[in-house]
Amino acid sequence: MQCSVCDDGKSPCLLNVPIFQHLNPAEINRVQKLILQRELEANEVLFREGDASENLYIVRSGSVKLVRYSVDGRELLLDTLFPGDFYGSDGLFAPGTVQESAIAEQDSGICMIQGEALKQLMLADPSISVKVMTYLNTKLDQYRQQLEMLSTKDVSKRLCMYLHQRSQRSASLDLMLSQEDIGNAIHLTKETVNRKLAILQEQDVIRIVGKKKITIVDPAMLKELAF
Repeated sequence: MQCSVCDDGKSPCLLNVPIFQHLNPAEINRVQKLILQRELEANEVLFREGDASENLYIVRSGSVKLVRYSVDGRELLLDTLFPGDFYGSDGLFAPGTVQESAIAEQDSGICMIQGEALKQLMLADPSISVKVMTYLNTKLDQYRQQLEMLSTKDVSKRLCMYLHQRSQRSASLDLMLSQEDIGNAIHLTKETVNRKLAILQEQDVIRIVGKKKITIVDPAMLKELAF
């Protein structure tokens, strides 16, 4: 469906997206006309590896995980997109296919802009292009941090680094994560994750709530353990 304003009825959701925050109301309205909204239920697929890369996807609410699958069918978690994050900018400059699948971790709202329409917008307002490049540079920094985390041999520290970074990116102390999700993200077995989380809970650093929620009780201690 066509894009509408946010739930408060006043602020366009685009104001939560870094590359569009500098636009004036008239420009925001122009971009909104390009956007189609889509609502995803938890575990619903937004796109699959091998699909054409022709749209820009912006996470409006919820969260979306980017995954690939090993030859034996095991899911490998590459990244998680939170509100304000977007995917598909590489497809704006050259035709191709997406290299991962996107799956909603929870009920999520997505804004989609067709690539060709966004290219015309970027040509009309070069500052948007600069914003896109700035955002991509931020993502590169995040991937460097992820490589550093995965190269850490101390599995307890690796787990703490992941929980801390996840909390920072989602701006929340409540993390909707299963132990399998964590293991797939930082290359640990579910059993190892279970043991290490239990220790953190005993230390009152975190609290495990059910099968898919972890609450960070002591963020300062978590950061100290991570770094």
